[in-house]
Amino acid sequence: MKKNLLIASNNIADAKGIEAAFHRVKDIRLLPSVFTGRDAVDTILARDVDLLILDLFLHDLDGISVLDFIGKLGEDRRPLVFVTTALADDRLLQIIKDRVIYCFTKPLKYDLVQLRVLEFIRLYERETEKADEMVDILESQIAAGIRAIGVPAHLKGYYYLRDAIRIYAMSESPVDLSITNDIYPTVAKIFNTRPPLVEHAVRNAIEIAWTRGNADTIKEYFGYTANDFKGKPSNLEFIAMMAQRALTYVKR
Repeated sequence: MKKNLLIASNNIADAKGIEAAFHRVKDIRLLPSVFTGRDAVDTILARDVDLLILDLFLHDLDGISVLDFIGKLGEDRRPLVFVTTALADDRLLQIIKDRVIYCFTKPLKYDLVQLRVLEFIRLYERETEKADEMVDILESQIAAGIRAIGVPAHLKGYYYLRDAIRIYAMSESPVDLSITNDIYPTVAKIFNTRPPLVEHAVRNAIEIAWTRGNADTIKEYFGYTANDFKGKPSNLEFIAMMAQRALTYVKR
């Protein structure tokens, strides 16, 4: 599938040179180039921009302001950003380093710009494919684990638990997640329901597993016995322990 490339430059010659370099690349669709930061923002809002070659010194809004705007977008709306600049001092690079893929210094070599952009697209696609594969394995392990301890698949709580564990496992900082403020509302939004109903269904599913499920598997997973009802974990403990077990399998 073709990727939409937007060039935001303060120099018509550079814009034309980059356009010429990508003109015959079959997987790239060139959007009309823009020459102000405001036009760059407007285009990103109006079009699906996959790739952005952004000059840091634009009129109206500078490149840093455009990067700030992109950072506030949902992850699925953020383009991969490559920047161009005539001034690449350490302080500037420190500001942008976590927000861009690559920095080109002027004068630009347009064939090199094309080469680097295409290299990073291929690298990004390989990493994305690998990440998608890992997510599939993770979700499969989560579902298998829930079934193994005895949560029936016909319960709503089964599906709420599955997604709650996935959210916890895929969080960059799971220890900072609040089950009440983060996990339940997110699951409720996925299933178009209310957080208290999610909490109740999850608790019910865990209790059913603890009282009717496979005692040996529960002991293996949690170190408890099914008869030790006081040892039943809280909803958050259950979610965290199941997430950790699934992640351990994925990382093997």
